[in-house]
Amino acid sequence: MFALYTGASGLNAFGEAMSVVGSNIANVNTTGYKSNRVNFQDMLATGVRGTRQKIGKGVTIVSAQANFSQGSLEGTTQITDLALEGEGFFLLKDDFGKTSYTRAGNFKFNENGFLVSQNGKLVMTREVSPNTREAIGFPVPAKIIGVNDPPQATGDGANGTGVIIQANLNAEATALTVPFDPTNVQSDMFNFQTALTVIDDRGGEHVLNVVFRKLPDVPPQINAATGAPIAGTGARNQWQWYVVVPGQDVGAPPENQIAVGGGFLKFTDNGRLLTATNGTFIPSAIGQVGPDGQIIPPGPPVLIEQPLAANVDVPQVTLPFLQNPQVVGFNFGQGSNPLDPADDRTGLDGFTQFASKSKMVNLEVDGRRAGSLESIDIDGEGVIQGTFDNGTIRPLFRVSLAKFVNPHGLLRKGDNEFTESLTSGKAISGHPNDGSFGGVRSRNLEKSNVDLATEFVRMIETQRAFQANAKGVTASDEMMADLVAMKR
Repeated sequence: MFALYTGASGLNAFGEAMSVVGSNIANVNTTGYKSNRVNFQDMLATGVRGTRQKIGKGVTIVSAQANFSQGSLEGTTQITDLALEGEGFFLLKDDFGKTSYTRAGNFKFNENGFLVSQNGKLVMTREVSPNTREAIGFPVPAKIIGVNDPPQATGDGANGTGVIIQANLNAEATALTVPFDPTNVQSDMFNFQTALTVIDDRGGEHVLNVVFRKLPDVPPQINAATGAPIAGTGARNQWQWYVVVPGQDVGAPPENQIAVGGGFLKFTDNGRLLTATNGTFIPSAIGQVGPDGQIIPPGPPVLIEQPLAANVDVPQVTLPFLQNPQVVGFNFGQGSNPLDPADDRTGLDGFTQFASKSKMVNLEVDGRRAGSLESIDIDGEGVIQGTFDNGTIRPLFRVSLAKFVNPHGLLRKGDNEFTESLTSGKAISGHPNDGSFGGVRSRNLEKSNVDLATEFVRMIETQRAFQANAKGVTASDEMMADLVAMKR
């Protein structure tokens, strides 16, 4: 009698096992699919009459165990196709905030510009610091389409920001006698000029001219008592520089070029830069005297020297482009002090005054206008990097991963997804190529790890086992029929 139930248990168990084999074969081309293996165990044992031995009363399936071995990688043309090479799962969240995990990286963008799985679940990432490329904050969806790069104003000279100019000013240039009029700058008022573009805090671009005017050498004053020169009273190898803007940018007549600031450059006799300083305009009038007691002759406003601001080591100019004026730093070089043996500055890293024609060597201006995202790239560490039409390239997000102490305890929920369970343990968060987490391959997909040859062998074994159990049922039936026939 029990043999019927034993055979029936075998029919049930191997029928279910055939379903598992069939599911594996059906998913041979499913991205990121992990095959299952059926684990059997015998049922409750009972004693054999006349002996102390016990035998099972059939077979049952104890588990369908997932095989998490690495699937082979297949190249694609989609930048959002991501394959995990190593340990870990991608994190997905649905509209209700429930988290699931997958190895299928065939992602796409939805109508709102978010990176999602094929069934519309959000791919979780973390924002990235543009300076250190380190992931910061908590996992968030990656909104990529429609991302803009905010403008950045040209810097004020602190920490190497602002305008950096390297050039040579001709030591044999002639000092000009035409007075410099900052309210209407003309070409005969300066020896050399260069143009550059700065960015305001709204992303607007403004073209500036930086002009350089050689000053005449002034012999030192003579001490009447001794007939010796008075130290510090003469001036040699000096230039003035001015920042000139179109009149319409500062509310002046549009045909005028307006100097909004400037300063002084001082060189050694052998052409090395000594100092670069600020300047300020002093209105001129009869009897006007400067801050150091110098007489300001009648005429246009006069530029006089001022020390650098306390918080920066380069000259600055305030540009009145917007309601809040913008301060821009101008780095002409570090300068030097030949009288100090401990000073290791060369005076050759910026402006020089050699006996060759004036020319630009290098010009760098920071700041950027607003930009729209043009394309993205995803590296092996899962960093999604954006390229914008303003020339900026910066990291946006980093893909989040999870792993488990016991991945075989994960619950398979369909749609190429798993959820955690009590036996899987809590998810351990990380990122691609961090510690034991695997790396990410963009434009690749992980194929199913189903081995067709193995599955066909299991199919044959399962089929034969099912047939054998069916034979056991029919044999038991015949034995019972013989038993009943004994009555006749």
